[in-house]
Formats: sequence, C-alpha cells, structure tokens
Amino acid sequence: MGPIEQNRPQYDNASRREDRPQNYQDDSKQGNKKYLVYLAKYLGVALISGSVVHIGTLSTGIIRYAILMVIGVVLMLIGHISEAKQIGIKINLKFLLIIASLSIATGFLSGGVQHYLDNPVYAGYLLAIGAVVAYATFFLKDKISIKKRDIFVVITIALGILFVSNFLMHDFVEHGHSDTKTHN
Repeated sequence: MGPIEQNRPQYDNASRREDRPQNYQDDSKQGNKKYLVYLAKYLGVALISGSVVHIGTLSTGIIRYAILMVIGVVLMLIGHISEAKQIGIKINLKFLLIIASLSIATGFLSGGVQHYLDNPVYAGYLLAIGAVVAYATFFLKDKISIKKRDIFVVITIALGILFVSNFLMHDFVEHGHSDTKTHN
C-alpha cells in the first residue's frame, strides 16, 4: 500500500455509507454546484471568444455566431449570478452590465489571441478593445479603485497593439510570412 492509500480511510462495502462523515452529502452537493458555476463561466467565455473572432474572420454564419455569443453571455451571467448568490453579493443591473461587459471583453482577448495570425488587423482591434474593457470592468466588478496612470498604461498598450497589428503584422502576414498561408 502506497502513502496515499495508507492515509485514505478504509471502508468495506457493507459499512461504506454508515461510516461516511455527515457532511459528505453536503460537500458533494456543494462541489456539484461549484462545478456547474465554473462550467457556465468558462464555457461562456469560450463561446464568446469563438463567436467574436469568427464573426470577423468568416464571411458565413454570422447569425449562428451571434446566437452562440448570446448563449455565451447568458452562461457567464448565470455562472456569476449563482456565484454571487452563494457568497452574498448584491445583484442589480449594474452588476449584470459589468459581468456582461467583462465576459465579452475577455472573449475579445481570447479570440484575438487565438486567431491573431489569421487576421491581425481584426484581432488587433479585439485585443485592444478587450484589454481596456476587461481591465476596467474587472476593477469595477471587484470594487477596486483604479489609478489614472494604470488606465493610461493599458490604453497605451492597446494603442501599441493596434499599431503593430495595422501596420507591421498586416504587411507581414500579407506577404506570405505567416504559417496560415501556404507556400508554393
């Protein structure tokens, strides 16, 4: 028996239920709730990021991706509302708008990173907007004060991303140096 098995309580099949701690059932139920909240939040971001990038990079399926983005926002809202209720945070319109904005901005960041070389100009806008909005809404969500200097730094980084994406990477990808293009 290894060290993990030695520390684990041993149960035989007949006494397994009787020997479990009383809070075993509650722990499992809480674990399932936490998992569903986690799943809603992160699946929501994944749907948003895929949707925003595909709306801008694919010419077909715009309605499908818009619907998937709405589903992603709804999942994120459900996840955050459930989490807020569990920890006693007040839920109002401001909270919902902040969470929706944060989820969309996070989706912009994720989608922009994943498909940057496919369309650096579009992805650059996603990254720049996502960085500024996600930063601001994160601080609003957690009620943390933001220094003007910090906002200035984030905006400067966003403008740098736009410059590189529009002028440097656009030409780089356009001339066939990207892995997304085939070479003859």
